[in-house]
Amino acid sequence: MLSASSLGIEGPPIANGEHLPLPIYYFHIRHADRVVHDPEGSELPDLQTALHEANESLRELVAHALVSKHSSVPLGIQVFDENGNLAVEVDIDGVIPRRG
Repeated sequence: MLSASSLGIEGPPIANGEHLPLPIYYFHIRHADRVVHDPEGSELPDLQTALHEANESLRELVAHALVSKHSSVPLGIQVFDENGNLAVEVDIDGVIPRRG
């Protein structure tokens, strides 16, 4: 995943002209039988951006699993903040359109 700092995005400015650090979000990938933890996290400007990243990442992961015929398709991504709190969760039902 891209981080805001790698794109040159900084946190909000503070009084002395420096910028606050961006929040870090951790994207844990949920499968039926396990959760793959993100040990590094990504610096992103806000929760809305983290939600967008989770949606896009889940779409890509599911597509890759289906095309490569993996037996384990990710079911969702849990986004945790830097304090270890669950901030948002994205499920496969919300990112994959249903037919019919």
